[in-house]
Amino acid sequence: MTMVYMESVPFERVLGKEIGAMMAGEHERNGVKLLPKAGLKGFRGCNGKVCKVVLQDDTQLDADLVIVGFGARPATEFLKDSGLEMRKDGGIITDPFMQTSNKDVFAAGDIAVYPYWPTGSRTRTEHWIVALDQGTFAAFNMLGKLIPYGSLPFFWTRHYNKSLQYVGDGSVGYEDIHITGDLAAQKFVAYYINKNDQVVAVAGMNNTTAVLSLFEAMQQNVMPKGSEFKNGNETPEKVQGRVKQNTNAGRCKRANCCQKKSIA
Repeated sequence: MTMVYMESVPFERVLGKEIGAMMAGEHERNGVKLLPKAGLKGFRGCNGKVCKVVLQDDTQLDADLVIVGFGARPATEFLKDSGLEMRKDGGIITDPFMQTSNKDVFAAGDIAVYPYWPTGSRTRTEHWIVALDQGTFAAFNMLGKLIPYGSLPFFWTRHYNKSLQYVGDGSVGYEDIHITGDLAAQKFVAYYINKNDQVVAVAGMNNTTAVLSLFEAMQQNVMPKGSEFKNGNETPEKVQGRVKQNTNAGRCKRANCCQKKSIA
């Protein structure tokens, strides 16, 4: 098996070079050949099926199966003349209630560019759980309930029976990654810190309790500053103790979606 990618290490853009290098090592230990900083030029077929992958430098790789992951783009071209406010990537701008620039049109899921309350910037989240969640908020607000969307993204990926969890949204911008634990042992927590010393995302492996505690701290808006984790004054254990004090905050809100609270 061969993995071809344009970054220097897998997941570099999202997770950073150190964690990406750890993931690269795991793939190599499991027999995967890695080709970093390589671009795709095309495919060649033999007898009606793909048999060659051609790279930008004209290197040819034998293949009997090709899996291509190239990201996603909102399929919203049919709305370009609709008058809706949109971004260049096709995302549709919404307010916190998932309402677009047309008061009678709401958007949710992969196409929605919504206000991300922890930073005040806008983001678009490509994840099926977010789409389901935002859809319920859009529906309530179509009924005039005035319930702002305020959930935070939660992702996970599994490689060779090892899970990496990720909470928050680093795409809104970070300048530093602070890692505690042991990358080599694949037991760590990584804090993604922006220029304002704010932790905008957390990733972890074999540290589920820590990641979930930090996720709840972000949800409750009591996440310590990045510098406090870096100087050792704050730890996931200390954060967990504080979030536990607010016993109602951590309850799953989807189970009682009909009880979503209006701000009106």
